[in-house]
Amino acid sequence: MVERHEIKAVHEHNLEEMLKGLGMLEDVKEGRISCKFCGKTITLENLRCLYPKNDEVFFCCTDIECFMQAMQDSGGL
Repeated sequence: MVERHEIKAVHEHNLEEMLKGLGMLEDVKEGRISCKFCGKTITLENLRCLYPKNDEVFFCCTDIECFMQAMQDSGGL
């Protein structure tokens, strides 16, 4: 039997609205958010994923190595 996982996704057209709802849109736009794994500044163009863990929200850039680490850290893999 195949194990099932729930995946929550946001279309890029709704990204700003979602970030605004989290109170993080201005932080992203003003360069105050970094990739948890490489430290690169997160922008609307290089944001690959974000996920909650231990009452915090972590961001990941588009680097494939960072994304793989994010999937492991979030329990996604």
